[in-house]
Amino acid sequence: MIAVFPDTRVVIRGAGELGSATAVRLVREGLSRIVMVERPFPKAVRRNVCFSEAVFEGAKTVDGVTARHVMLLSEIDRLHQLGDVAITTQALTEVLETWPADVIVDAAMARANKNLTKASAPLVIALGSGHSPGRDCHAVVETVRGPHLGRVLSAGQSLPQAPPADIMGFSEERVIKAQRAGIFRTNKEIGQRVEQGEKIGILVLLFERADLYRGVPVDSEYPVVSRIAGVIRGLLRDGVPVEAGDKIGDVDPRGLTEDLYHVSDKAQRVAEGVLEAMVLHLERLRANRARGDE
Repeated sequence: MIAVFPDTRVVIRGAGELGSATAVRLVREGLSRIVMVERPFPKAVRRNVCFSEAVFEGAKTVDGVTARHVMLLSEIDRLHQLGDVAITTQALTEVLETWPADVIVDAAMARANKNLTKASAPLVIALGSGHSPGRDCHAVVETVRGPHLGRVLSAGQSLPQAPPADIMGFSEERVIKAQRAGIFRTNKEIGQRVEQGEKIGILVLLFERADLYRGVPVDSEYPVVSRIAGVIRGLLRDGVPVEAGDKIGDVDPRGLTEDLYHVSDKAQRVAEGVLEAMVLHLERLRANRARGDE
């Protein structure tokens, strides 16, 4: 139904798993004019299924769809002609000034609205908590696992952030977070097995020069360890700067699963929710298209 407008311009902020799953679903629906906006050092941990890897590698293919990093926004249309999704690290405001969007999908998962309003595009869709549907966006898609996953809200409030899904009795223990700010260094890879208490990397800590002048004894490195045994399901790239509380990785106690290489069922359901939100607001898109044709 959405493919009535195959040239609809879609900007997705955030190229992590949910944003990437959304891009893949829209491309399969015939909406290939997509630009993804990422930070210079992406913090996605499920890197096998995230277009954010294109920032480092130049290109990334997820489920048969390829995204390519553009240095110049003038390259966007050329990439679309080739059938690829574009990804940039330039600011969202700059992207929208150069390439105005019909639809914006906020998939940054920042748990707070980052300067988006309903005036940012004819249709603004946000994923997860931190947005007010009907006030700072037109719709919110629920991202919490359960009966409401993927539900489209046009008013009210989205559900609060939930703990990680329970797998074999482990929930929060599966997730590895940065205890301090620093640069994450690791020689581990997604898919490797780790034992409980095993070090998966270090944080190279950053200090104020005043601490050095005062002779304050500080460690320059902080170990990052796994709290359970299992297989590394997600892991930040070596060399990425993090803040305290940032997710560094997660461990799957079940061992190797095909989930390491495919978009999760949760991400697919959220992507379906984005498509549903676009269908529900199709009249808004039609009205905008009519104004553009006048």
